[in-house]
Amino acid sequence: METGVNSDILGYLKKRQSELEKVSHPMVRCDDSFRYLYAFGLGVMALGNMKAMKELQEYFESLSVRLCISEKGREQIITDINNYFDFRLTECIEKVREKEIQYCFVLDLYKIYQLSLWSQDYCEKVLDYYQQIFRFSDIERNFFETFSESAQKKDTEKAGKAYELFRKKGYEIRYSVLSYFFPEFVLEENYDNITVKAGKTFIIDKPTKVTGDIIVERGGSLLVLGGILKIYGSIITDGGRVRLYNARVRVMDNKNDYFMKLSKTAIVQITYSFIDCGGKCGCINQTTGRFILSDTAISNTSGERAVEFLGRSAVITRCRFVNCNAGALALMKNSRVNIENTEFINCMSEYGGSLYSESIGNVKVESCTFENSKAKYLGSAIYFKYSKFGQYVTNCTYKECMPEESSVFNVYDDDFEMQRL
Repeated sequence: METGVNSDILGYLKKRQSELEKVSHPMVRCDDSFRYLYAFGLGVMALGNMKAMKELQEYFESLSVRLCISEKGREQIITDINNYFDFRLTECIEKVREKEIQYCFVLDLYKIYQLSLWSQDYCEKVLDYYQQIFRFSDIERNFFETFSESAQKKDTEKAGKAYELFRKKGYEIRYSVLSYFFPEFVLEENYDNITVKAGKTFIIDKPTKVTGDIIVERGGSLLVLGGILKIYGSIITDGGRVRLYNARVRVMDNKNDYFMKLSKTAIVQITYSFIDCGGKCGCINQTTGRFILSDTAISNTSGERAVEFLGRSAVITRCRFVNCNAGALALMKNSRVNIENTEFINCMSEYGGSLYSESIGNVKVESCTFENSKAKYLGSAIYFKYSKFGQYVTNCTYKECMPEESSVFNVYDDDFEMQRL
């Protein structure tokens, strides 16, 4: 029976990892209106000419799918190009006015342009037109032309030299954008210990290896933006700020109890990220402030809970905690915490296999799934130390949680709904 459970879990995790780690378009998480106008702007090249439409429409449709544009939306783009061109183009230019967005937009245009044959003259004029509107310098124009050609030919050396020259001239572009258009383009930066001083922001936006700790002092800021971080140490704050967005983190070694030890910080935000602690430690210990965790997977924690929170308030939504062998969450002091639409898979501890709370603040757990969650004593899924009002568990499901008769401990019946699978 145990072998069957493990097989089911591994199969499920493999499927979920495949779904969540697909490379998505850099603009896919923008709002519907933005994505439509962004796609419209690209459609001017791909659909604005009969020759172009014949040879580029198929690629444009696949690009629109990656941008999450519906079939109806794709049809509307053609209508707008034919009937409301000036109006929609003005809206498009307004939407893509930021440099970072313009850079991604031009790389998309180059990708379409490279696929053209009979319509190449038309596509070249459209490309030049947009770069004039964006007021690109010769340095910018040369970089995007060289990088796009290098991506087409898979010439990583030439692309690397172009990128290095681009940065030396004072320009910046997100590595995650470049790697989307040229997946074989890989750069890795290497650091020993890193200290982020007051007033400084340290950005990790590309594959980075840190052999040591990252210390963020009061007034400093650490931003992992689309970066891939391998670290032999911890992230430690003493009043500094930390934000992870679309990050991929793997803890290779760690001598501390937690990968992230966060103190005297006002807010910590982690979104659209994967953190694999490699069985070396717990993931996050935060003693003050607010904590926002969304659309993130934390896995393979050991020795301590994946997250120990002692701050003011926390919101955890649409997350996954996997293989947490000392439990997933510990809520302490007077923390107020909302946990929604979150999965806990293969978590175990003495009390509260997935969630342990001794907070005197309100704790709400809603629409969560607990699978193969185990406690040695009480609360196979959830354990509240104190019997009090303000502890809500609603619309949650439990599968293969042991002990089965004690999935949730110390919650009032009026606040409690259980569904076993």
